[in-house]
Parts: sequence; structure tokens; C-alpha cells
Amino acid sequence: MLSLGVIIIATPFHFFEWLFFRKKIGQFKSSEPPLFILGHWRSGTTYLHNLLCCDPLAGFMTTYHSVWPNNLASSLIFKTFMATLMPNKRPADDVELNVEFPQEEEFAISNVTPYAYYHFWYFPSYWREYYQKYVRFQSVNKGAKNEWKASFSLLVKKALINTNGQRAVFKNPVNTARINPLLEIYPEARFIFIHRNPVIVYLSSKRFFLELFPTLYFQKVSDDQVCEMILATYVNLMNDYFDQKSIIDSKHIIEIRYTDFEADPLNYLKSIYEDLGLIGWKEAEPKFQDYIESQRTYEKKKSYAISQKELDIVLDKWGFAMKKWGYVVPENLEVIPSSTLR
Repeated sequence: MLSLGVIIIATPFHFFEWLFFRKKIGQFKSSEPPLFILGHWRSGTTYLHNLLCCDPLAGFMTTYHSVWPNNLASSLIFKTFMATLMPNKRPADDVELNVEFPQEEEFAISNVTPYAYYHFWYFPSYWREYYQKYVRFQSVNKGAKNEWKASFSLLVKKALINTNGQRAVFKNPVNTARINPLLEIYPEARFIFIHRNPVIVYLSSKRFFLELFPTLYFQKVSDDQVCEMILATYVNLMNDYFDQKSIIDSKHIIEIRYTDFEADPLNYLKSIYEDLGLIGWKEAEPKFQDYIESQRTYEKKKSYAISQKELDIVLDKWGFAMKKWGYVVPENLEVIPSSTLR
């Protein structure tokens, strides 16, 4: 009933939104190709995204925009409402939240079109179908893909106008497997793929998903079903990325390891700007330095525990990624000789 009430209240403002943005969108032209951050959830994509969005040239999807994509013109009303109800930190990892902070655009896509993978948050038992249709665009007609592309392009333009940016900087794990349609819209797009030790990614994803699902879903799923989804989605996402990345111009993509980037983020950012041909480094560097310093006190989880049985499953399913990037089981991982953690 709460969702229905919000829809009823917000709908009249959509017409005002259309009037407000119609002319601006028609006249808007971005001078810079977009930059897309790729990588599985819990691989360091949020930190990289937040950093890159400090660039004065960056335009991005705000947290408010992702929830209210059709109410930017009347943001004062809904932003106040959202800020009042939203927690200050993400429940799963204590990452700071704010209505103006950068956010994944998949949330916004799911609010403006049926062709979005993030509908699985509400109906998790359909995640396979959503992935097949709205990530791979298989088993759907051409019109569905074209509608998704149109909706995505519109959201990018509105995000740039809303944040007064020239280079769209978007982070969305789902886009890791959507390189083809992204290049169809933006042939000159740049990409950063970031990866992290798969064992840590699994355990961090498990914690994140298990804590977030109960706040969103309309149908309950067991912990085992969530773990199965995480395992299978990673395999799909990585294999789809490996299959598609060859179509990207080699000068337009860079791959980085999260731990290396975390250890020396400023120099990595400089390399990213140089390798991808991004302008604006001189103006962005002090902004990056300020953000890096602001995050020095952030305490991320440093130790993990897993049963031997569950670890064996992860190594079996995700071993191909560990081998490709040279990862081994973390030394600080506590392996318990039982399945009690499941």
C-alpha cells in the first residue's frame, strides 16, 4: 500500500518533469564520451565511482535521481522526503549515503522501464529470466532492446543536466555484460573494468545481498537460493564480459586490480586518464586528493570466515576467474571444517 500511495502522489509531477526537461534534453550535447565502470558487485566499483565523480567535468546519476528518475524538476519536495527516511550509511558495509551522492543507474532504469535486471530485487525467483532478457537481451523482441537504449540515453542526458557535467561517469555491475548495447549508443565510450579476489567478492556479496534482500523483496527466498544466485550470476557476468570486451577499442578500456588501486589510487587515476585519453586531470587531481583523504578513516571488513564445503563450491564455480587473474585463497580467511555458516 505504501508503494501504491507513493506512485499516486508522484505521478502528477511527471508531466511537470516532461515540460521542464523537454527543451533542455533536445538542446543538450555532451562534449565528452561517457565512462563506464564495470565489475561485479563488491569489487571496488563504488569507491572508484565516487572518486571519478569528484572530477568537475563528471556528470552522474545521484542517489535521488536513481529513486525518482521522473521527479528531478520537483526535487525539493521528494528529496526532502527521501533524505528524511534514508539511513546515513548502507546497512551492509557502512558506506556513507546521501541523496546527492553517485549511484548505480540500474535502479533508475528499473523505475522507468520494465526492461531492467534490478527487478530481481523485488522478485528474486525470476533472476535468471531477468538476466536472460534484460542483460543479454535474449528471448525479447528488438523493440524491447531499442526501448531500453532510449530510456538509458535519456537517463544519461538528464543526469548530465542535473549534475552540470560533460562526461557521464556511470557505475553499474550489470553493464559488465552489456558492452554491446552500450557501444551501439556510445561508439566512443570508455570503460574501466575492476576486479577483486573472487573469494572475498563472494563472501562480501553474500553478506550484502542477504542484508539487503529482506528490505526490498515481495517474495521470500532462502539463504541457499541467494547464494546459488550469486554463484551463477558471477559466472554469467564474467563470461559475458570476456566474450564482449574484444569489441571495445583497446585504447578505450583499462582493467585494474582493486587491491592495487586501493593502495595507490591517485597514481592509478592518473594512468586511467592518460591511457583512456580523458581530459581535465589538472583540475580533477586536487578533488581526487581531497576525497582520498576523506576516506582514510573508513574501516572495511578485514577478516572473513567460510566453511570448507562452501569454499570448495566457490573455488569450483569461480576458479576460472581466480586462475585468469592470479588470485589464491586469502591468507587471512578463516576456513571452518563444517557447513555451519550456511
